[in-house]
Amino acid sequence: MIRKVFLSFILFFLISCVAPGTKFEDLDQAQIDEAVAIIKNTELAKPVERSRKESVILVEDIIEKITPAANQWCKENNIPQARCSWKVNYLDDDMFNAFASGRNTITYTKGLMNGVASEEEVAFVIAHEIAHHLGNHIANAQRNILLGSLAGRILGTVVDGSDDLISQTTDLGARFGSLVFSRDQEKEADFFSLLILKDSGYDLLEARNIVIRMAQKSEREDRSTFFDTHPTGPERLASFNKTYKEFLKN
Repeated sequence: MIRKVFLSFILFFLISCVAPGTKFEDLDQAQIDEAVAIIKNTELAKPVERSRKESVILVEDIIEKITPAANQWCKENNIPQARCSWKVNYLDDDMFNAFASGRNTITYTKGLMNGVASEEEVAFVIAHEIAHHLGNHIANAQRNILLGSLAGRILGTVVDGSDDLISQTTDLGARFGSLVFSRDQEKEADFFSLLILKDSGYDLLEARNIVIRMAQKSEREDRSTFFDTHPTGPERLASFNKTYKEFLKN
């Protein structure tokens, strides 16, 4: 009972204080099923092994190509210029990963660069991390964690007031806050990245291969749950396909 009250309280507190960005319509099951079929039936090109130097040069070329479109996006959406220039770091780590952090920093790993086949796949990842900065997602996530901690502390004080309970509810509130809207932020980053890549002249279907590749690695066919920080592979691919079809119409 207390847990239900706690979750309701935290959710109300966070939603009343922090609004997500771009709104996305729910995907229907037919779109998910189509994505699952593509994931299962697509044979991707083998990854290309790249040296550190080759990886750095490739990412620098990508940044050069997509910067004009990203800057135009900043201008049209009144995004401060401080969020529209980026520092990129190569991390000598075998994990298949990239992430946005700090002030405009984008880190990509050796494992990522050796785990994909084309420039377009890498470009999608880099544009996705740039989109996190354009959407101010890092600051928003930190605010959600802070607000969750505050809400948990307030509830722990009201319910019991003991140090143990306050500590537990504060910690749980922070973890809850870190989940709020995180999937919407990932959806928004994917959407922004597609806009940037389209306006930069990239082949979006080639870029889509990275979404299929990651989905094949995860092997999930279901929808995301509340406790997932990212949409599942089929959800990401279905959203990609939906956006791509809208681009073709226009």
